[in-house]
Amino acid sequence: MRDSILAAAVQLFAQYGYHAAPLRDIARIAGIQAASIYHHYPSKQALLVEIMETHMQRLNTSLEYILKETDDPLQRLHDAIANHIRLHTTYKAEFFIIDTEMRALEEEHRPYILGLRDKYEALLQELLLDGMERDVFRRSDVKIASYAMIAMCTEVATWFRPDGRLSVQQVITIYRQFITEGLLHTPEVVAHMPDGAGHLL
Repeated sequence: MRDSILAAAVQLFAQYGYHAAPLRDIARIAGIQAASIYHHYPSKQALLVEIMETHMQRLNTSLEYILKETDDPLQRLHDAIANHIRLHTTYKAEFFIIDTEMRALEEEHRPYILGLRDKYEALLQELLLDGMERDVFRRSDVKIASYAMIAMCTEVATWFRPDGRLSVQQVITIYRQFITEGLLHTPEVVAHMPDGAGHLL
């Protein structure tokens, strides 16, 4: 039942916005009485926090795994790009809510959720800085580079269609090339990467 309530909340928060989605409509879609929601969630705010926490932690945990799994800066970058795009296209509504409803968080919850977002940015900056210090990536402003990468990869979810001309994998390959060419000392290396490199994604 919690999953049904949460799925209904995701649907309505993404479609109408947090403030325009009453609990009675969430209950109706979930197939229960409005009062029954309180057996599972104390408030509508609790639903919003769980959506944001669950998917920001999913993003952070997967990036932590990438950093731990390999020491190669280029492979880390490729995996991070693929991870970000795959999660944002798989959980499109959930990440849309994260991106648009931060202002709807109550003061007691906002620092925690913002902290999860800051952690993701810090992990990505760690990845980029390591590549720069090891002379794989050219030196640039690490924060700006991380913000640009996040913005590019997040934006895919706004236009990507599963039944469209390109698959997620094809989009990842294109974005990987754009971003990597912008970071490498010698961008032409990307054009000559063996096809087998695709297994990293």
